[in-house]
Formats: sequence, structure tokens, C-alpha cells
Amino acid sequence: MDKKLLEKYKSLFGKDAPIPPEHMIETLIKMKEDGTLGDKLKVIEDNYDEIKQEIEDVSGEKMSPNHPFFDIDLRKKGKKK
Repeated sequence: MDKKLLEKYKSLFGKDAPIPPEHMIETLIKMKEDGTLGDKLKVIEDNYDEIKQEIEDVSGEKMSPNHPFFDIDLRKKGKKK
């Protein structure tokens, strides 16, 4: 993982923040810097139950921090890294 990227992430989200995959770190930093993170989290929060259920239905696996859904690098049009 890019050391500078990780340092920037920790400076924005806290040194003890969970470390997601690099592609997610990049996206989180971008949203935090452009001021859209709060709005996007609100949309997810408002629709969480439906989003979670759909992911579980499609994958056949309960959501967790280690769910394979989080391995999908959406920068690469939904292909796994």
C-alpha cells in the first residue's frame, strides 16, 4: 500500500481508523477533501437495510468488514483487483 496515501488517510480519519483496501482509501480521501463524504454517508445510512440485504442476497454471504464485496475495485468497472 502507498505509504503517503495511508498517512493522508490516517490524518483525515484518525490513526486508529480501520484500514480498508487501497482503492477505498483513495475514494474516501477524495470525498473527505471535496466535502461530499457526509452527504454520501447519509444516503447509505438512509438505505442501509436495503443495500445490505441486496448484497447478501446476491452474494449468498452475510455482510461483514471482510465481505468480498469490499474487494471490488469500482475504479476498474466492477472487476475484482
